Amino acid sequence: MSKVEQLEQEVAEVKQVLADKKEQEAAMLKVLIRVEQDQKLTEDARRSAEQDAAAQRYAVHVLQEKYEKAMASIAQMEKRVVMAESMLEATLQYESGKVKLQSSPRGSRPGLQQSTRKIGLLSGFGWRNKGKPEDSSENKSANEETN
Repeated sequence: MSKVEQLEQEVAEVKQVLADKKEQEAAMLKVLIRVEQDQKLTEDARRSAEQDAAAQRYAVHVLQEKYEKAMASIAQMEKRVVMAESMLEATLQYESGKVKLQSSPRGSRPGLQQSTRKIGLLSGFGWRNKGKPEDSSENKSANEETN
């Protein structure tokens, strides 16, 4: 074999190796691009998950505040109920004391009817106020007294 043929064969081999290397480089570039795309998708998913977690933490915080306000409101209502019950009990005791005094031989019958009428008004008054909103002026003054 002549030297020229040998050199031509070596050149052909080098060209083939170069073509193989370019093909490998193109395949590696495709893999690298796919890895970068996957990394970007993963980063986007992480950011989205962090935002969702932050939104959920905020929602929990808001719900916790609402729960605490509701519990405070319930506690205030319970205080009002206790106060109203004690006031009603005191009123009924006072009225029954008046009835006993008026029903004694010294008392008169018309006074008995008037006292019974007042008890009826008091019980009716409680039913009438059930539908009123909580922030009426009467309730505000009762709140100020309890606080």
